[in-house]
Amino acid sequence: MADSPAEAIARKRACCRATAMEDGSSTFCWECGKPLLRCMAFQECGGIVDETGLCPVCVRPHLQVQPGATLKASVGGSVAVPFDLVNGSKVDRPLFVKGLWSREKGEWREERLGWEKLAPGERAPASVTACEIDSTGLHQIEIMWAVATQWRTREEHFAYSTSIYLEVPDSERDAGSNIQVTAENGNIIQIHERDRTGSGGDRIIEALDMNVQRLDLEERKLGLRSIDGEVQFCRSATFEFKGFAPGHTPPSGQPIVTPDAMLVFGRAHSRAQGGDADVRVLVTDKEGAVDEQRSLVISRRHFEIYSENDRPVLRVAGGNGLRVNGKAYGPDKKVVLQDGDRIAPLVDERDALVVEVRFRRELRRVTKVVLTRVPAAVEGAA
Repeated sequence: MADSPAEAIARKRACCRATAMEDGSSTFCWECGKPLLRCMAFQECGGIVDETGLCPVCVRPHLQVQPGATLKASVGGSVAVPFDLVNGSKVDRPLFVKGLWSREKGEWREERLGWEKLAPGERAPASVTACEIDSTGLHQIEIMWAVATQWRTREEHFAYSTSIYLEVPDSERDAGSNIQVTAENGNIIQIHERDRTGSGGDRIIEALDMNVQRLDLEERKLGLRSIDGEVQFCRSATFEFKGFAPGHTPPSGQPIVTPDAMLVFGRAHSRAQGGDADVRVLVTDKEGAVDEQRSLVISRRHFEIYSENDRPVLRVAGGNGLRVNGKAYGPDKKVVLQDGDRIAPLVDERDALVVEVRFRRELRRVTKVVLTRVPAAVEGAA
């Protein structure tokens, strides 16, 4: 059996995954040289993601039309299609189904689900109803579902779809013929008409493994991903640091390549030096010297910046909170960062220290984030 798209992607990233698993501090693949964009749940799954954050280890949704199901419906009426949604992950990563929709033409129609969580390898039943089969010929039923994978305080959303085609023959010309339900992968369901009156028929459904496709455009339309429905913040976006003391930041010009896929800002030394931070943030006085007393207000791990659903997200990790554009946020609060935002780590002294955020874009993609410390640190700040 041929690899699924997710498996093919995973195979291509095998060298990157091997490098990341062997050396947790590595930032680039030893073999292909690509930056190691780790899954947010890398500690658990070991997955390497693409620039959208999709992890082929954690996120492996699958749809299978239920084998052996028997249905009845009038030709020209409505047809219910039962199926199973399956979590194909081979690690301990549950999927959460956040919505299910269908359509034959026009707008999406939301379907009801009585469940949400799918454990690894688990399947759960669902169905959609085609309501617009009012003529002979070929009728398409498109099914879309949104899934989420979670890790601690983070959650990534994705949308997938598949289509089946109902071939409804002219019963006047083809008495006793079959309605063929053809999946995209070539499998066929046959719906046997009992008579010309359209009084109903037995639907003999074979086991159908459906091809699924990711819908990145619908993800934006549904508000699942992107900053504002248009602009995307890619995992491959690089960071540039200005005004920070030497040695207080990672190298400029690379994306987030840390083991937990986030940049940590705080008072502590860098992780490479045994601390908790990636970007060291300290308060300085008017002469540029570090003010150790005021710096104690900043937690060792004060706030985090990471990509979530194609958005740059700030999460408050320290107990004293911070301000973004003058508004105070307490512990565990999240803020989607925008171009021009001003982050003030000290709530009570909003002008004592500020980190300014600027985006660089290519078309509708944020490809670089420039973080500027104001006031700039002086050479030799501890």
